[in-house]
Amino acid sequence: MFKKILYPVDLAHADFAAQFAPAIERIADTFEAQIEVMTVMPGFGMAIVASYFPPDAEKKARQRVEHELEAFVEKAFSRSVRQRVEQGTDWKRIIKVAKTDKVDLIVMPHCDKGWAENVLVGSCAQKVVERAPCSVLLLRPDDQGACPA
Repeated sequence: MFKKILYPVDLAHADFAAQFAPAIERIADTFEAQIEVMTVMPGFGMAIVASYFPPDAEKKARQRVEHELEAFVEKAFSRSVRQRVEQGTDWKRIIKVAKTDKVDLIVMPHCDKGWAENVLVGSCAQKVVERAPCSVLLLRPDDQGACPA
């Protein structure tokens, strides 16, 4: 049923995201699925944004994020997983990857920040759920798992 599982993570909350890795591995084992872990770094594409940074800033930022993602995967997962760094708006890149890679399941950690934040800006998870071309599973922390601040 699920052959490709996409796990998008926010590396600013790596410890929060790591607590769900065992559950994702169990799901992947059940369906003999491949896991792809991705993160999205902010875009440098707009000329006005790029003009504030040195020419090699985007390359250095990508290398750093790739290194952080690799460290996250090594710490959180006990099996081999694919890794991917995208650039742009988080939920838009997640949707694009899900479509282009023909992902069967997106698994996302989710922590409700409260009604004010959701009403004013919405959550990445909410936008992915509404627009995903496949099933989406939101995982919430158990009683001991703390939501990121």
